[in-house]
Amino acid sequence: MTARTRGFGPLRARADLRALGFILALAALFSLQWSGAVRSLALLAATYLLAFVACIVKHNHIHIETFGGDRWNRGFSLLLSLLTGTPTTGIITAHNERHHGRNNTEQDFVRCSIACFRWNWLNLLAFPFLSVRAMSREKPSDLRRWRRSRPALFRQALIERGATYAAAALLLALDWRATLIYLIAPWLVAQWALLAINLLQHQGCDPESSHDHSRNITGRFVNWLLLNNGYHTAHHLRPELHWSLLPAFHRAHVEPRIRAELNARSLAVATCRQFFRRCG
Repeated sequence: MTARTRGFGPLRARADLRALGFILALAALFSLQWSGAVRSLALLAATYLLAFVACIVKHNHIHIETFGGDRWNRGFSLLLSLLTGTPTTGIITAHNERHHGRNNTEQDFVRCSIACFRWNWLNLLAFPFLSVRAMSREKPSDLRRWRRSRPALFRQALIERGATYAAAALLLALDWRATLIYLIAPWLVAQWALLAINLLQHQGCDPESSHDHSRNITGRFVNWLLLNNGYHTAHHLRPELHWSLLPAFHRAHVEPRIRAELNARSLAVATCRQFFRRCG
């Protein structure tokens, strides 16, 4: 392990202290607002943002486990499930196996071809819903498959699903209005944003190319906040590489080889360009 990824206590990498800080902040915001202790539009906006960041933390965790011990990782997976409203194990097949293993093919549930309206703002709005529909139609049963082939993962999946759905049902019963506004709405928007950004990262790219298969956002602040999720080409080339090492890998191995237009410093500028791009 290099100096940049040296461990810290039970953490595999010191850099994940930032990820844990975001997760704890989100848990605090959920608790304060649901209970009614503190509520404001500013806090709610921060909740939406951190709910999206939590989805990125979950994405990073299923690629490289955050902790060195199995119990820590199982507990963190459960916590991420509760804070994002969806089981952590539920994205392994769709993301690790299909998206990384079969990027932008007919086996990829987030392939760009599932949405190509004439105006791209419609694609960006509809893409997450079309992806969910594709997953519901095409995704095999994880539990049926894991029950025999990966029993430990099967048990973890059962725990995550049971706890997540039971917690949501209990909170709805206790205060359905607060649960909808301060928990479920941020969960849904975060999931929508996570899927929508996939279109930005791959639309107009060449899935057959060794480096031009993904679009990158290289701005320093957005990558600090989103845990280097902007370095998407590097992530596809080395999905086992810790997120803190992606910028250096991008500069050394991606930037010299990728088409210049597939690198953008600003997430906002890149998104606006795609929003007003006309398809077909």
